[in-house]
Amino acid sequence: MNVEQHSTPLKSEIVVEHPISVEDAIKMKVLFEGEYVAGGTLHQIQWESGVPLPSRLINLSCIEQLKKVRFEKINDENILAIGALTTIAECIKHPDIIEHCPLLTEACRNIAAPAVRNRATIGGNVASGIGDSIPALLVLDAKVKIALKDQIYMIDVATWLKEKESYPHLLLEILIPLQANKTKSFYRKVGRREAFTASLVTVSCCWSKCAHNEISFIRMAVGGGAHFPIRLQKLEQLLTGSRSQITSEIIYKTILEEFQSYSDAFVTESYRKKVTANILTEKLGTILREE
Repeated sequence: MNVEQHSTPLKSEIVVEHPISVEDAIKMKVLFEGEYVAGGTLHQIQWESGVPLPSRLINLSCIEQLKKVRFEKINDENILAIGALTTIAECIKHPDIIEHCPLLTEACRNIAAPAVRNRATIGGNVASGIGDSIPALLVLDAKVKIALKDQIYMIDVATWLKEKESYPHLLLEILIPLQANKTKSFYRKVGRREAFTASLVTVSCCWSKCAHNEISFIRMAVGGGAHFPIRLQKLEQLLTGSRSQITSEIIYKTILEEFQSYSDAFVTESYRKKVTANILTEKLGTILREE
């Protein structure tokens, strides 16, 4: 049966290409305009919910260079580079990720069920634009390395999320700067059930304090559900350099003003915003008080 005759192809009608290198994958994308796929967990969810699958897929799972976790130095900055095909399960148990990026490890523990984590990749979670790992990566000041035609680019995650649909590219690696100073971090996912459920909101925070107990830097991000993940930069600016003089009321109000949410069949926008504000206000109060 001719695939091109059907806008909603059956699985048996889908053509799957199997490149073994990044160069081959890019060539196939240019020639066939197929859609990249690795673990395939997102496509499976979309298929089961009635979203038609593409008529041609480019399977990346044979490209070994996208599965490596390694250290790299870029512009005198030490980086942990995580290949886009690293599975979520590997992000939980890999010793280098555990040691240097425990916040990402914690985020990955909260993604889906174990069977899904064994197949789903960090690249797919990030490329979805709404994955629960993204708030953690935003506060870790992560970048992505992408291939665009025959050029390689590095771009921060926040900028890439806004622009990624505007050009055909291949996500190669997640680049996480290694923190020179000791930092603390926090991650929280809120869902409708305790486990294995889509998140309502996902909150992440990374901070450090100086000798005078002032917050020397703090990054906060919110995502989850169908949210476009964002940094709460107004709140970050408010808290940077502060001790305990910022009140809970100011924090709560700032979050409600800065964080834009949405309503769906299960939860209202107002509820999501209040949940986020409650979580962060309580945690930030503890951060401001701690010595």
